Amino acid sequence: MLSSRCSQLQCQAARQCQRRVAVSTQLGKGLRLSSPVTPIAQQDAQAGTVSSMQRTMHHLPTYSQRQRVVPGASAAASSDFPADVPAASSSLGTSTFPQAVLNVINVMCGVGLLSLPFALKSSGWVGILLLWLMGFVANYTGKALVECANEVSRRRQLVGQVVGYEEIAEEAFGKVGRAIVSAIIYVELFGTCCLLFILEGDNMFSLMGAKALAPIATNASHYMLLAAAVMIPTVWLPNLSSLSFLGVFGVAATCAVVASVAFTLCSGSFVAGAVTDPALWATLPLVFGIMTFCYSGHGVFPAIQASMKTPEDFPQVLNVAYLAVTLLCTFVGMAGYHMYGSAAADVVIFNLPTALATVCSCLLLINPIAKFALTMEPVANAATIAAGGGKPVSGLPRLAVRTAVSIAILMAARSMPFLAYVMALVGSFMTISVSVTFPALCHLILCSKTSSSGKKAWNWFVAGLGLTCTLAGTAASMKSLAAKAASSAAGLA
Repeated sequence: MLSSRCSQLQCQAARQCQRRVAVSTQLGKGLRLSSPVTPIAQQDAQAGTVSSMQRTMHHLPTYSQRQRVVPGASAAASSDFPADVPAASSSLGTSTFPQAVLNVINVMCGVGLLSLPFALKSSGWVGILLLWLMGFVANYTGKALVECANEVSRRRQLVGQVVGYEEIAEEAFGKVGRAIVSAIIYVELFGTCCLLFILEGDNMFSLMGAKALAPIATNASHYMLLAAAVMIPTVWLPNLSSLSFLGVFGVAATCAVVASVAFTLCSGSFVAGAVTDPALWATLPLVFGIMTFCYSGHGVFPAIQASMKTPEDFPQVLNVAYLAVTLLCTFVGMAGYHMYGSAAADVVIFNLPTALATVCSCLLLINPIAKFALTMEPVANAATIAAGGGKPVSGLPRLAVRTAVSIAILMAARSMPFLAYVMALVGSFMTISVSVTFPALCHLILCSKTSSSGKKAWNWFVAGLGLTCTLAGTAASMKSLAAKAASSAAGLA
């Protein structure tokens, strides 16, 4: 009897030792994403650097900040978190506080900044208050989304493994919530890719005009086709990390635009006396989406937090980054509206003096080329999986599917070639939903036990604000887009 009991104890000890060895082996494997993402996104998250090209990829799965391993985590995982996903490395992040701030700023600064003078043209000076309100709210929802990711990680015992936006939505609202969020994300990405085509076509037309390439290209729509000949082949690349070096042009373009606006304002190189308005209530809803577009990027925030040496400082990182971006947006919007008033163009660089506009336009030419494949990647992955009946196709079928999606985006962009109005629609319907409404609702459901009554009331206010802005902004942008399209068609006729 005693001998049998000793044998049982030895067997149990051996099994426990094997489990410890397995866990130790997993610790050396690092992180792996549970759903298809671009290699550059994975490299940036692991290295603790998020380039400005990822600003429109805020829906991608993100990393939890916690690093310890919980035994049995794989067994508790759902089908969305496969059992063979290795645990996170026990090493801490390497990013400092200033680096994390710069990463968040790079994620948020993008196309929205260029259209802020146009937004104030539609709202009047009261739009500045709205800009600050949306910045404050987006700052809060960024923190709320990170808390939700940590809560999902705790509930599913997935500490150290990836928790994406769609997983947060599923935990809060079930399969239906996941499907809704996924649909909104894909439509937003589709619309953002349209914006890149429109921006590139407008920019090329501004640089070269109607005669430089006549009769091949005589308007912005024709230039979109030329841009597509360069942009679409980037989606064929097997490894998108080869586009990473182009991200520096996005930062350079943003700096050049801000510097050009400041120089034009300080030097007085504009016609004084532009017509401005205190408030334009009738068209104010049109700017909801544009202003929220300046602050999106929530899905990569947990990745930036995980990359920090002191992840507990991430709320302060968001405070500093959002303050900097809000001040930057306020300056560009106010300066552009002060100088050009009701004549403000969709993109502020088109109002600048010729030499400055040329420099900014040349830098901006590279940006859509670098961003297009990265932005379209999740949509393309979903399409290739659908085409393969649940498994992604490869080879020529993969190229064909990706090309077809790109052409569909191009056709949509050419049918609505109005940058600011399309941005308003995408921002109102999709960006506000994923950056304001859903984070507040998810936090309300997932973190209710740890939230005070005041915080719950604030979450309800934020969700209500997001829903109101979505409905009013979408209606206003669709109405304005239809009117702009009709006006353009009448002009062509």
